[in-house]
Amino acid sequence: MRAHGTSIARGFLAGLCSLAAVAVAAAAGPGAPPIEASNVPDVIAQASGLRVVPMPRIAQIYARNCQGCHGHLGVSVAQIPRLAERVGYFTRIPEGRRYLVQVPNVAMNPSSDEDIAALLNWVLETYSRAQLPVHFRPYTAQEVGKLRKARIDPEPTRQRIIARLVALKLIPTADVLAWSPSAY
Repeated sequence: MRAHGTSIARGFLAGLCSLAAVAVAAAAGPGAPPIEASNVPDVIAQASGLRVVPMPRIAQIYARNCQGCHGHLGVSVAQIPRLAERVGYFTRIPEGRRYLVQVPNVAMNPSSDEDIAALLNWVLETYSRAQLPVHFRPYTAQEVGKLRKARIDPEPTRQRIIARLVALKLIPTADVLAWSPSAY
């Protein structure tokens, strides 16, 4: 009896989804592109035509390694340096470019040099394209492999780089890259 009831319920839901899909297609109007079949297992989401698109591999690496602190849009809390509309400024001078590879969570990340290079390039292009220098050259695995061996004290290094960017008039003021880890 239970198996029969389950198949009736499934049939009812399938019919309901079909009706919802027809209603959504009809509401779209004549000449509208057809709605692709949903790849979402939830019946209500299927009825809406919602599709889940897989994240690119490099975005998955960001999600696993960086997003927890820096946020999915490159912005988090005041205690975490903002990537969005800022991180590209560092690539305007060689020591800033090195710094991005040598910050501890990048330098000591277990990912391969190839993945770190791809991740840095993705972060820069995704969150800070407008701040990149005109002739930005993407990081390479070889460059990352060499640079990530060095250990730095991140806060004083960051402050020296910011002061140099201001002195060279590559940023208007130090406030552009301000961050205070003592804000806890």
